Amino acid sequence: MLSAVETAVEHLEQIERLRAQAADQLKGKIIALASDKGGIGKTTLAVEVAYCLGAVLIDGDWHDGNASRSLGWRHERRLTETSPFLAAIQSDRVPRPIKGGRAKPDLVPSGPDLEAGQPSRGVTATALVKWAEALERPLVVDTHPGGGPVANDACAEAHAILAPVPLAEKDLDSLEGWCEAMAGYPLMLVPSKVPPVPPAAQLDRLEKIAERYELPVASPIAFRSFLQTRLARTAVSSTVRLSPKNAAVIPAFMSVSSEVLQYASAVA
Repeated sequence: MLSAVETAVEHLEQIERLRAQAADQLKGKIIALASDKGGIGKTTLAVEVAYCLGAVLIDGDWHDGNASRSLGWRHERRLTETSPFLAAIQSDRVPRPIKGGRAKPDLVPSGPDLEAGQPSRGVTATALVKWAEALERPLVVDTHPGGGPVANDACAEAHAILAPVPLAEKDLDSLEGWCEAMAGYPLMLVPSKVPPVPPAAQLDRLEKIAERYELPVASPIAFRSFLQTRLARTAVSSTVRLSPKNAAVIPAFMSVSSEVLQYASAVA
């Protein structure tokens, strides 16, 4: 059995390999996180995938539970400033991502001003394509639940759209309708908050939805209570501070990131 230090080193090496592959295969590509429901693990997954792939995380969600806040950016400290996401859109310029270093993904933050200041349909799509090309890196775009101009534009230009799916009847009801509405888009379903013993009926239903709409299903992300209560601003995927709790969930995020890389790199 590997020691904690050996496991941390192995994880870091795997992440570096993923980042090298992504830099080569996903340069200039866009990955969106989208859903018509909130509270399903979308933002957590966006942060982890962006970290694992060395992507720039573009935060298109304006609520205070967004990725920007979880990574330490506070809109209330910048009351006289337009948030970086919206400022770059309004000025038609490429944003300068906030560097995350070894523990966080690079970030273009947003705040509450994005809700009222959302651009018209098509503007964000054009901007995201321009940013991805200029930065020469993959972009991971987290979106506000339920759609809107920013979310719709991100999905329109995405090479992969990740949709976290808790194995619960109401969530699967919602997923089925959403898959119908998103027919033709490059969706990838990601089982989220999966309990230790997954419910057979819900697993079967998810499989049938995936078959009906011919969608890939990524590796499951297990439910871990500490993900809901942790105060750390760093991505769980960072093994700089490895703990038994992190070690149990890091491989799942790395597996999903690898599958996203393969899927998105095959989409023209």
